[in-house]
Amino acid sequence: MFLCSWIIFANPLYAIEIQFAVDEANPPFMYKNSTTGKAAGLYPELVQAIFKEFGAEAVVNPFPWKRVLTLGESGETGIAGIYKNEKRLLIFDYSKPIFDEKIVIYTHKDKRFAYNGIADLKGKSIGVIRGWSYGDDFDKGKEKGDFSIQENVSDELNFKKLEADRVDCVLAIQQSGDSVIEKLSLQDKVVMLEQPMIVNSTYIVFAKKSNQLELIKKFNDTLDRMNQDGSYQAKVKEIFEEEAKK
Repeated sequence: MFLCSWIIFANPLYAIEIQFAVDEANPPFMYKNSTTGKAAGLYPELVQAIFKEFGAEAVVNPFPWKRVLTLGESGETGIAGIYKNEKRLLIFDYSKPIFDEKIVIYTHKDKRFAYNGIADLKGKSIGVIRGWSYGDDFDKGKEKGDFSIQENVSDELNFKKLEADRVDCVLAIQQSGDSVIEKLSLQDKVVMLEQPMIVNSTYIVFAKKSNQLELIKKFNDTLDRMNQDGSYQAKVKEIFEEEAKK
């Protein structure tokens, strides 16, 4: 399904249909709609709205995150809702930020701890999303074995492990974590630590070998204009309001 779109996609000035991949299990930011099977959430809708502003169509498909990265690195598709790290900067060309996500730490109410930096996670078992990067400092701590991680495909599974005392804490984007806590009725059991672990900007990217710098510039210019005239802020608010009703 990507090849036909890629023939069009190869000339960004005349792009009709641009393929993107997103994580299928990160509501309300990006996920697979259980009824339609299509991509839903902030990033699919936001990217589609921005591309529509300059006469192009963004077709967004949901996959497990590791599959998203594989598709993006191969040049078959762009990726929406991705963070920066040193390794990825060697592979991808990045847009300007499309949103800032606050990654926070959740733990049991009776096991809360002071967090001021990565060193405070030493010795802990941490629930994370498989394939995600939580910043260079976290990745380096993981490689050194300062803490252990348990990878899952969704925030919901991580919080269920936290409830069952199978991990000491969970890392999640605040809006996603708060949504899962409400869904699982964990308000009396789980707390969010005050200090965020990191604030990550998210982007759209294309593999460097796909030579999409001109398309990225067009996207950036449109994003700047929407920020200036207020339509970006209005769109983000509209999407979150709709997600809250689901």
